[in-house]
Amino acid sequence: MSDLIGNELPNVTLVFMDKDKGPQPLKILDFCKGKKIVIFGVPGAFTPTCARNHLPGFIENADKIREKAVDEIVCFATNDIFTMSAWEEMSGSNGKIKFLSDSKAEFAKSLGTDYPDTFGTSIKTKRCSLLVNDGIIEKFFVEVDGGKVDVSGANKMMDLL
Repeated sequence: MSDLIGNELPNVTLVFMDKDKGPQPLKILDFCKGKKIVIFGVPGAFTPTCARNHLPGFIENADKIREKAVDEIVCFATNDIFTMSAWEEMSGSNGKIKFLSDSKAEFAKSLGTDYPDTFGTSIKTKRCSLLVNDGIIEKFFVEVDGGKVDVSGANKMMDLL
């Protein structure tokens, strides 16, 4: 994973929810070109650590993060786009964060953060965060203990910006 630092972000297709058109594809590298983007991945929408400890830090600090010349904040998980859209709505993020679905875990696999879900039948992503500048991965952090938010949280990212 750390070997991805300095490399171009894989151009995997994720899905976002367009309020008018419904689910839409988004090539993540293309989306990041010409922008400074903070991306964080969570094992699952609505799960305790993700919903109580990881996402809230990014919502609460979104304006401070953007003040540091960040164009977008992106959250991805291997949930389907309807689950991600419901989580966005219920989280109260109010458009501060772009929620993306990696339902086939292609992005997680390309980053090396994929792992089998021990409670279900899907593949999840390890809790992580990335700083991407013009499509190049500048920082990449993966939690060793998936139940904690130490290196991948908003506070860590703000310290580095």
